[in-house]
Amino acid sequence: MITIKKDNQLISLHIEADLINTSDTRFDLQALKKSILTQLQNVYNKKIGKYDLQISFSIRVLKHIYQCSPKKVLLQVVNTIPGNNPAEADFKGLRIKLNKHYVTDIMANKNIRTIPHEIGHLLGWEHPHANAKYESVNLSAHPLEKQLTETERQCNLMSQSWYAQKAGVPLNKAMELTEKQIELLFLNEHKLSLNKNRHLNYFLWWKKIV
Repeated sequence: MITIKKDNQLISLHIEADLINTSDTRFDLQALKKSILTQLQNVYNKKIGKYDLQISFSIRVLKHIYQCSPKKVLLQVVNTIPGNNPAEADFKGLRIKLNKHYVTDIMANKNIRTIPHEIGHLLGWEHPHANAKYESVNLSAHPLEKQLTETERQCNLMSQSWYAQKAGVPLNKAMELTEKQIELLFLNEHKLSLNKNRHLNYFLWWKKIV
């Protein structure tokens, strides 16, 4: 569950999540949980323009699918993701799939960008640039996201890694957010467009991830 509260310029973001490994490789999920919490705190606890953003994030490590909550974000380690991407998220939804081949780097904090980026998609933020086109604007993005400057796109958390690299921006510097994205977060919360559960099917005695 993603909840957002606004008190003047203070934005409180709370996310409850489950973490499960459905891949064929064993991982220390407690270590992964610790790294995820650290990475999210580093990216989302900051002043963004006139807004003060604060995040609280709770993660429960699971052993079985039937323990998954339909109201919580599901962080799911999987064997493969199309294109061998590090992760993919259900846009405005409640699941992030993590490619098992990148989990070790996330745990070692060599990859500190993937998790915060995918959380951004759950919050309703698009890539601000066009697909596979440098110095471009994503015409399908929200009007607020289209207003980002080229410099803001190059340094933005929601730009894909190749975009920052093309601009010569180190990935650890391409972690910024803007006032426009925070304002879009308000709109998404106001319209009740977040927390869409599309990944759990219910049967008589058990659940199935789809």
